[in-house]
Amino acid sequence: MKLTRVALSLFAMAASAAFAEEPKPRPTFRAVRTQQPPVLDGDLSDPQWESAPVITGFTQREPEEGKPATQQTLVRVLYDDEAIYFGALMEDDGPPTPLLARRDSDLNNGDYIRISIDSQYDRLNGASFVVNASNVQMDMVLYNDFYDDSSWDAVWQSATKIGPKGWSAELRIPYSQLRFPKKDVHTWGLNVSRWTARLREASRLVNTPRNEPNFVSRFADLEGISGIRPSRSLEIVPYGVARSDLQSRADNPFVDAASHRMDAGVDLKYRISSSLTLTGTVNPDFGQVEVDPAVLNLSQFETFFPEKRPFFTEGASIFRFGNGPTHSRWGFNVNFPTFFYSRRIGRSPQGWVDADYVDGADGHAIEHVDAPGETTILGAAKLTGKLGNGWTIGVLDAVTDREEAWFRAGGGGAAGPIVGKQTVEPRSNYLVARAMKEYGKDSAAGFMFTSVNRALTDNLESKLRENAYFAGVDGYTLFRDKSWILDWYGGTSLVEGSEESIAAAQRSAARYYARPDAEHVDYDPSRTSLSGWASRVMLGKQKGKWRPNFQAQVLSPGFEVNDVGFVTRTDSIATHAVMHYLDTDTTKYTREISAWAGKYQNWNFDGDLTANGVGLNAFAQFKNYWSAWMWGGGQADHIDDRITRGGPAMIYRGHRYVGGGFGNDSRKKLFFQVETEQVTDDFGGTSELYLFSLTYRPTPALRFSVTPRYNDLHEVAMYVTRVAAPGYEPTYGQKYVFATLDQKTLDIGLRTEWTVSSRLSMQLFLQPFIASGDYSGFKHLTRARGDEFTPLDPQYDDDGNAYSGGSGAGSYAFGNPDFNFRSVRGSAVVRWEFRPGSAMYVVWNENRADVAPVGDFRIRRDFGALPDAPSEDVFLVKFSYWLPV
Repeated sequence: MKLTRVALSLFAMAASAAFAEEPKPRPTFRAVRTQQPPVLDGDLSDPQWESAPVITGFTQREPEEGKPATQQTLVRVLYDDEAIYFGALMEDDGPPTPLLARRDSDLNNGDYIRISIDSQYDRLNGASFVVNASNVQMDMVLYNDFYDDSSWDAVWQSATKIGPKGWSAELRIPYSQLRFPKKDVHTWGLNVSRWTARLREASRLVNTPRNEPNFVSRFADLEGISGIRPSRSLEIVPYGVARSDLQSRADNPFVDAASHRMDAGVDLKYRISSSLTLTGTVNPDFGQVEVDPAVLNLSQFETFFPEKRPFFTEGASIFRFGNGPTHSRWGFNVNFPTFFYSRRIGRSPQGWVDADYVDGADGHAIEHVDAPGETTILGAAKLTGKLGNGWTIGVLDAVTDREEAWFRAGGGGAAGPIVGKQTVEPRSNYLVARAMKEYGKDSAAGFMFTSVNRALTDNLESKLRENAYFAGVDGYTLFRDKSWILDWYGGTSLVEGSEESIAAAQRSAARYYARPDAEHVDYDPSRTSLSGWASRVMLGKQKGKWRPNFQAQVLSPGFEVNDVGFVTRTDSIATHAVMHYLDTDTTKYTREISAWAGKYQNWNFDGDLTANGVGLNAFAQFKNYWSAWMWGGGQADHIDDRITRGGPAMIYRGHRYVGGGFGNDSRKKLFFQVETEQVTDDFGGTSELYLFSLTYRPTPALRFSVTPRYNDLHEVAMYVTRVAAPGYEPTYGQKYVFATLDQKTLDIGLRTEWTVSSRLSMQLFLQPFIASGDYSGFKHLTRARGDEFTPLDPQYDDDGNAYSGGSGAGSYAFGNPDFNFRSVRGSAVVRWEFRPGSAMYVVWNENRADVAPVGDFRIRRDFGALPDAPSEDVFLVKFSYWLPV
């Protein structure tokens, strides 16, 4: 009730705020119709350009905000029945800075111009088209006024030319790549931004102060466009791929040392109306996507990896729920749920081969299994765009195939060894529906619905949930000339399945219903459904130097969205207050100063204080463009209700941390950053982190980077396992074993980029990774909800496994947890865009890894063992061709 009253009060504040501020007059510019399109060669001498008025008067954003640009930019706009054209002359009294890079790369080390268009004229959304002095393109969707999403890839043309007075650019943007309503006369929003790397000067046609969260809403008006019609074009991109999979040292009769296959599929995009687009894919292939980095995760929580597959990244902003136009959500004390995590679609199979199900009566044991690494996506489609009256919608549906694993089982059964296959992933359907309605001056509200429906086979009914649903509403209100924002959401979830699958959901790391000292939840193994709810409300200041932020988020114990979303824990009430100071004024010594301090506290639904701490951060960029930053904070003693992984809660003693770093000017050929962090806790544990990043760009076309990262962890209270102790009542008949862990991790990221031209590029990524863990000082939690341990004195067998040597209540046995993990992951990608929208990829991926049961860390030995580690290599050639119809 308290949270409800707070939320209602905040809504009342928003409703009573003055929305009456008069709109400021906007600059107005004009586009001119041309009967003949200009030749795209970067040369602005075509007579057509002379008929268009010059657009100029740029203002600096950096380094001297508000002053006229030192290097002026002259822009002209033409249009015809098929496309809109931009011609720009970037005057420069010094040599322009060209930069060759792959499309959609970071272009800040070279000169570029950015054309931003609000063709729907809603003052909220749009698209940007960027081209640099070397004719490298980038494009992005603009949404929620100041957010952008560069995963969008449009098909457009550009040309650039460097001359004695600077450089020039010509852009042709087809109407098929823009969304606008059907009417006789159009007014579009327009802004043009320029970056001059040599001077680090950013200028805009319509400047928006750096300390304000406004962009699209401040665009100028572009008039004079008439007699054009939105295109209902159909774009088809068929592809073919030839692939070889190579395995080394795989002790598995089902796995061939080398296998080869060819495949094909098709992507399509159809403009249903002026603002609605249908995108589809049949049998998509994502083999050209860079591999995920190696990580070491000793927690009970899943690792989150970002989405990289083009079909799902493009237009992903539409499907973000609870994501109003706020500068930051300050989630330093809590992980926010992701309500649509597209990597669930096509994930690795979740089932496993069950020996008892195969032939339990004869006692067969699984010897070898060959399971697919990912689930086949048979097809997917999404509908995105606007319906009018302020509505934005997105609907995505995907169907994944049933996957089976081959197995060989042997043992003492009369029938002898058997070979067969078993379903490890059922055929499934994923649906995500999203809608948002703008209302008033600066407000919006929307809803989201997701569902996952699986056709389970008998062997998977106990392992996977049959159905999963989520429904929620969200919205935001900006007030006081967008100085403040009220952002909120609320939703509910439901999962259905067999008793076994719902029991597993209750016992999962997100909720631990079976925790013996939990009073607010009841573990019920007979349930066939589980439901829960979630909500969040945030009030924050968006403008000015001082920006307070207040937030509360509640996740009920039964909330579950992991079938198509991502959430690590529920049963959480998380609150915080932050004060942020941001000064973008250039002073005698600095160009920007940013600092914040926050206080947070979290509870579970039993009222246990599960987090209680403070955090702070500071950043400064100096006049010479060097930067320095630091952070720090700590937590007091608090209840940890997850550390025993389903056992009783314990007190985790307080800890403190401090870290910092610095780096030089990123324009330099040699750019570096250094960071370190030190952590101590009241158990006596420590952690030391060292990070160094070095980037070298000898020419505009070459880039080398190396990022070594070393972490030395001394954890005194590291959970190991639980052992049965029926007579030990202080921890409910179990002993929860902890140990001192000495863990060392070395991670080296190596990357090379060679860009031959704006259409041809090569990338090489390599990540050697080694980690060791040495466990000692075994002990068990003395009592529930305490912070003390009782030592164990284990004996060890020949395999290094620990046992008590006794019997009865005091006996125990557990395996040796020491480990030494070595891996190297790498990928090489050659991309050739031989015509707009069409490309060929040549790709090599490697994943080589091994683990040894030793806990010491020896760099020479561990790196030397990598060539002999089992590997999985993939080599493929992919060819796609864009066909506009």
